[in-house]
Amino acid sequence: MTKKAASVFVQTLKNHGVDRFFCVPGESYLSVMDELLYSPGIEVVTCRHEGGAGFMAVADAKCTGKAGVAFVSRGPGATNASISVHSAQQGGIPMVLFIGQINRISTGKMHLQEMDFIKTFSDMAKHVEQINTPSEIANVTARAFHIAESGIPGPVVIAIPTDVLETKVEINDVKQIKINPPLAFPDKVKEVSNILANAKKPVLVVGGQIHTSNNARELVKIVADKYNLPVLCTYEHQDILSHDHPSYAGELGLRPPEPIRKNALEADVVLVVGHRFNGVPNMAYKFPSPNQTFIHVLPDPNTIGKIFRTDMSIVADSENFLEQLSQIQNQIKNNDRKEWVSLCHQRYLNNNATLPPRKANDGLDFAHLIDGLGKLAPEDSIITNDAGNFTSWMHHRFPFKSSMKLIGSEIGAMGMGIPAGIAAALRFPDKQVFSLVGDGGALMTGSELATAVAQKAKIRVIVANNQHYGTIRYHQELHFPTRDHYATNLVNPDFAKYGESFGLKCFTIEEVEEIFEEEIFEEPEEIIEVVEIIEEEVIEEPEEVIEVVEVAETEEIIEEEVIEEVEEVELGAGVLQSTARGSSSESMAEIENVSHFACLNLFPSSRALARRAARRERGRVRCNRRLGRAVCAGRHCGAESLSARAKVGWN
Repeated sequence: MTKKAASVFVQTLKNHGVDRFFCVPGESYLSVMDELLYSPGIEVVTCRHEGGAGFMAVADAKCTGKAGVAFVSRGPGATNASISVHSAQQGGIPMVLFIGQINRISTGKMHLQEMDFIKTFSDMAKHVEQINTPSEIANVTARAFHIAESGIPGPVVIAIPTDVLETKVEINDVKQIKINPPLAFPDKVKEVSNILANAKKPVLVVGGQIHTSNNARELVKIVADKYNLPVLCTYEHQDILSHDHPSYAGELGLRPPEPIRKNALEADVVLVVGHRFNGVPNMAYKFPSPNQTFIHVLPDPNTIGKIFRTDMSIVADSENFLEQLSQIQNQIKNNDRKEWVSLCHQRYLNNNATLPPRKANDGLDFAHLIDGLGKLAPEDSIITNDAGNFTSWMHHRFPFKSSMKLIGSEIGAMGMGIPAGIAAALRFPDKQVFSLVGDGGALMTGSELATAVAQKAKIRVIVANNQHYGTIRYHQELHFPTRDHYATNLVNPDFAKYGESFGLKCFTIEEVEEIFEEEIFEEPEEIIEVVEIIEEEVIEEPEEVIEVVEVAETEEIIEEEVIEEVEEVELGAGVLQSTARGSSSESMAEIENVSHFACLNLFPSSRALARRAARRERGRVRCNRRLGRAVCAGRHCGAESLSARAKVGWN
């Protein structure tokens, strides 16, 4: 019996447990889309940009621990998706990117959108392959998932010519290839146990492979308690251990503050489990130092010892190693170990205490929002993180709880926050998802809000809008302190109207205290939220500032009624206006499903005056600050945007 190769391909995906993939449809794989129409079991999430689709696949993998899947078309589609492949490589995330390729007969003839995908992706993927015969399609697809998920996980890129997908082929139903992770040798684990028992100041560093395994996360806690170990988490993995656990010692992220550096550099034994220890956590390759005993546990023999010389290398699955280590009975020789653990945890706590929310006259410190989010977000919340200087507050202050999950980009890729939030919300529809993004990242992939609406994905997006590329501005000021800023200023849209254009509900926060009262932390099944946080320069004439919400640098956001008397507001000025103009509590009571979009926005005076005049001309009505929402065009989605001025500090 023969079937179209596209049908065999779809069946192979199902055999490997694929229940969802993300795509921007392309004519190069129409036969696959047609098969999916009549073959239920795989949900197709149609995205607005291939970069967004790829980010969603990466985030989905972080949610499940299995390979995330994206399908894009040739040429432009593939190159748009390349950022997600690079992200998956750097983060050790299993991902399979399928690319619809040109027909085989057109290869090598400079055909429209022709590319050599092997050359393009070979440096950023674990494996790249093009299927050139229909009979290969099942085996190559199965191999792709095996490579992506085995050893150190990573991205695999498979190109499939259009005519291959449309060709009839003998049924070749390939089952999933079983992955047998390497197991730690018991005598090696025993040796590690003895080293830890005799150490004076050991630390456990975790990340990467442990991040997607709930069992491994629990084992980290057990091992830390058993051996009196401070636990340092790698960049974007600080959710592995609850921050109120007495062993939590901080995050080895970008420019870790001095107390966290001390926790790392004062250790005599460094046990790294589940992370390649490349890039950020090694603090510019200064940690571990030559005088520290370095033990590295990783399931890839080709990676261990590649960057640092190790005193002991153990090629093993992280979960298996931790499980064996937790079962060994060993007496800790040093009585001061509890003091060492307590000192490391106290350094983390003290560091946070030295970073209180600041007051200024040009906006609301982002730390206020982080503090509110940390107190009110449910303990099983999911936080997705974009890239930008606003994230420093989240990395330093947000108190992750044991069941919370963080999804970020290990390479600092802008634009991941919103797509990641959508993927997480689709995978965990009963959990609240908060996406932290900057204004730069928001406009890179903000179009995926349309995907959230279409998929009824309930997310809350917090956008830090400072009208410039904040991280680059910081480096400009650091390296060229006497020069003017160049090429980092941004002209942003009215984010409130931007939210309205998707049919999202909108509301305004007027006081810091309202962070603890608003609906953004309630009834996740009814709302998607987008939060905009603004960072802005000091505005000398507050009466000229207009727009959604401006947070006075103090602890309040000013109501629109105060617009004529702004000069009376203490410690700054701002105008607060809901984007859901013309709504009333009575009309909103009739809306079953709502979207929220709250914005705090600061604008230069000339632009502000123009916007104010335009709105008054249109007869816009200020909505109730608590019930200010816009109709969601019948969609079961929502977006709330807190637009607050975020003054982010670096340590």
